Amino acid sequence: MSKKKESLLWQFRKENESRTHYILGTMHVQSEEAYTPVTVAKHYMELCHTYVGEMDLNDPELSDIGEYFINQDGLVLADLIGEKKYSKYSQIIQKAFEIDLNKITHYKPLVISNMIAESIITKTYDVALDHFLWEYAQAIGMDMKGLESANDQFEIMQSIPVESQLKALKSCVKNVNTFRSKVLKMSELYAAGELTELYKSAKKSMGELRKLMIYDRNAKMTERLIDIASNVATFSAVGAAHLGGAKGMLRGLKKAGYKVNPIKIN
Repeated sequence: MSKKKESLLWQFRKENESRTHYILGTMHVQSEEAYTPVTVAKHYMELCHTYVGEMDLNDPELSDIGEYFINQDGLVLADLIGEKKYSKYSQIIQKAFEIDLNKITHYKPLVISNMIAESIITKTYDVALDHFLWEYAQAIGMDMKGLESANDQFEIMQSIPVESQLKALKSCVKNVNTFRSKVLKMSELYAAGELTELYKSAKKSMGELRKLMIYDRNAKMTERLIDIASNVATFSAVGAAHLGGAKGMLRGLKKAGYKVNPIKIN
């Protein structure tokens, strides 16, 4: 993807069809930077019939999501890393991020890592960007769909090895300043619409999980989006890291015969 074709929002269509579709890269945070594309996104949403989120937030199975965040067999973090390391982690996390680890010790390590990352970014708005867009789409009467079901995401979470989750958590506490800088840098890249750099950063941070968390999901979500777009004009919103790269959703749409072009936001 060339530098001149960087954007968070893209249109895609087939030459022999009158329908034009749109896909936006989002962030699941509540910051000013995350809301950068909102005004432009709302305009294009109003041109479409169907809103397609990464997940159907109306899925009744979401009511059970809490149980998938919790370690199996009643385990807590100290059981996984030992009391000595747990005590060290607890002190670091409390001092650096003002999070009481004792209150979330029953959660999966990856969930704890995500909580730490989200605590770094200033919460300017009441809800995360992806939730705001979903609510807006419902408010203007769009047909609502999801590219993944709640069960799809639950299964992905269940399949992440605990060793990989602990490795991610260790990176949060091993060098607090470096981790904080990485999270803030991602937010800055998003606000600037630097899609390629966002993808590269996410791919690097995922490490051995990139196939499970990015590549495999990209393929399935692209297939689902194409199926929906074959019938109606759609506006889709997915995590920004899913758009770029050789195995990204934009490339997948091109391979399926769609002409894909960026839309200027800033």
